[in-house]
Amino acid sequence: MGDIVHATPVAAALKRAFPHLYIGWIAEDRHAGVIDGSPRIDRLHIIPHQALRARPFGREAWRIVGQLARELRAERYQVALDLQGLLKSAIWGVLGRIPIRYGAHRMRELTPLLLRRIPIAERADRHVVQQYLDAARWLGASGEFPDLYASPDDAHLPEPPVEFPLFVPDAAHQQVAYKLAQLGADGKPLASLNPSAGREWKRWDIAKFAELSDRIEAEWGIPAVFVGGPGDRPLEERLRALKKRPLRSLIGRTSLKEAMALVARSAVHICGDTGTAHIAAAFGVPVVSLYGPTRPERTGPYGQRARALSKRPLCTACPPNKCVRRECLQWITVDEVLATAQPLIERALGCR
Repeated sequence: MGDIVHATPVAAALKRAFPHLYIGWIAEDRHAGVIDGSPRIDRLHIIPHQALRARPFGREAWRIVGQLARELRAERYQVALDLQGLLKSAIWGVLGRIPIRYGAHRMRELTPLLLRRIPIAERADRHVVQQYLDAARWLGASGEFPDLYASPDDAHLPEPPVEFPLFVPDAAHQQVAYKLAQLGADGKPLASLNPSAGREWKRWDIAKFAELSDRIEAEWGIPAVFVGGPGDRPLEERLRALKKRPLRSLIGRTSLKEAMALVARSAVHICGDTGTAHIAAAFGVPVVSLYGPTRPERTGPYGQRARALSKRPLCTACPPNKCVRRECLQWITVDEVLATAQPLIERALGCR
């Protein structure tokens, strides 16, 4: 999900520079809703992820692949741009018979055989959004936005503003308002929290999330509402057992668009290294993000480095370029998260 959000400014930049462009996007169904309805994307092609993963060489998988390939060919795309550099993304340009295929960012696996490499440099201290935008610059959209990272000396500067063309329908906002009202949280500044992440070692201790939500509600009187997918229900049960105050949770009770609507209306969003961090940043919502081994300066919420908490630089047990013990995320304390969130919550409440 985060990769999709990070790539959307490329579509926005190209569309602004070349309004006549017809832009299609191909994404797996589990995350495609993030860009569904985007004003900068003309056609969304959806890959049924589960169907292909269950039996990748079965008859149904071949039928799906053939159908998607015909769908892509029917659009007569002239250029394919692969920002992921993976075989599973690069192959669609080949199957769609797209004559010009470019690869950007990291090109891994067999992609150098399928794509032409866009000559852009990668820097570990530069946000991936700007690295993706290098592809748009190279394709001719150079006048759309400044590049504040022309040299290593510029790495301390804030990220330049970019457009994240995400869309949430009114119906999703209305549904979220109704569900929040049932929790006693509608019409108030709220803190949204996502305790989940794609990998176990990216998850902050659930007991800390429970304590954090209790203290937010006790100290500022605003509702702390948890959000997550259906697969996060076990986390909800643990929160229910650990919290001292009543649990306010919409985990597994929202569509993806509704989850986006909830995050978008938050005074602050608190989470780990996960997709909702990037959705919040795209909507300009303040994010307090919790990072372990991964580098927040490269893949953290865009434009919000100062609120990306990480203890990785303090670790002396692991090699500088590799995390072995995966314990530094848990060194972040509840007090540190509260201290970072405090000015954001008080601003939402109108406190001086």
